[in-house]
Amino acid sequence: MLDKIAPMPRLMLYTCAAHYRHVLGEILGRQMRQGEDVSVLERRIERHFDIGHAIAMPLARVGIYATIKSLIKPGQEVILSPYTIADVINMVVCAGGVPVFADIDRETCNISAAAVEALITESTGAVLVTHFYGLMCDIERIAAVCQAKGVPLVEDAAQSFEARQNGKPAGTFGVAGIYSFGMYKNVNAFFGGMVVTGDADLAGRIRREIADWPFQPADGYAKKVFSAITIDGVTHPLFFRTLFFWLFRWAFLNNVDAINNKLKIDIAPELKHQLPESYKINMTPLQARLILRQLDGVEAINQQRIAAARRWHEGLSDIKDLILPPLRSDGSHVYWYFPIQYDRRHDLVAFAMRHCRDITESYHRNCAALPCFAEFARSCPNAQATADSLIYLPAYPRYGADEIDKTIKVIRAYFGK
Repeated sequence: MLDKIAPMPRLMLYTCAAHYRHVLGEILGRQMRQGEDVSVLERRIERHFDIGHAIAMPLARVGIYATIKSLIKPGQEVILSPYTIADVINMVVCAGGVPVFADIDRETCNISAAAVEALITESTGAVLVTHFYGLMCDIERIAAVCQAKGVPLVEDAAQSFEARQNGKPAGTFGVAGIYSFGMYKNVNAFFGGMVVTGDADLAGRIRREIADWPFQPADGYAKKVFSAITIDGVTHPLFFRTLFFWLFRWAFLNNVDAINNKLKIDIAPELKHQLPESYKINMTPLQARLILRQLDGVEAINQQRIAAARRWHEGLSDIKDLILPPLRSDGSHVYWYFPIQYDRRHDLVAFAMRHCRDITESYHRNCAALPCFAEFARSCPNAQATADSLIYLPAYPRYGADEIDKTIKVIRAYFGK
């Protein structure tokens, strides 16, 4: 008999009441911009990752923009994965680059090293790789290729903070790496990012790019925090299990887009040629203080997510119709989600929802096939197949082993296991 009790939600933010008290106190006390904590945070990141320079950013995507703009000449090509959010592509375009899409490896959802090597030409200004879903790409091979060909390598490690390959942190294999401290990340400042680099000249160019930008406005930041409070309210087990799961379940099973689209991002991608003015802001000391309070807990969170991935893998690895991510416990994969792929994913998700398990289809797309990026279109069959088949399984720490086991039971029932 399958469970008919409402589940834990598919995601929960890495927040707590202390975060909100801290933010409210500083905004009301007008202390948001007071202090030298941004510099303190930058020095802490430099020491932690043993790298020369860390530069605080308003958003990870702005870090991509500033880094690419500081590396390439206008009109140069930037090789990157098509399986990402549209704004990553836009940041390359806004920085003066021409996106060249390299197909991905299905299991990791990350850019293929072989595809990168095949696409590098004299027109290549940089290679931008993404460590997606907390899974590091084949970074050592890609770094070796880029070094041999004299092409700068940039790492988007927005979802892979503290992942490490052979002890070396994601974001430190190339000339620069970018981290995120956004609302959905395991270090949550509601807004924020960081660029790290060992190149002093590059660090100087990036700092000059953002030097005249103002601090994040208090009203804009407060709106972001209020959005997080709303999400925390909706996903609180009491409210989620008594009301919101049943609403979301009904909306999914009945194709109610007015509700379903509220749970997605990037639903109307468009091409941008200029960096939006709202992006031209700097991290405040308040955000830096929030980040500093959380850094010591990252390793424990990642270990919990690795443990969740191990449980998912043990429960699903014998189902041959599924593509699972590699199971690694060496810290190179920290599993922002445990992403699985199935070519009839809507049927599987609907079955799970009917049996009271909250899983969802990926909202990420194959940007190489989006109409807004038609001028950069390229055949990337693995990216398209992944975009059409990927399902998120929760790996956040509060999604306990019992919840994983219940969801595994339902998925196995779907396949007659």
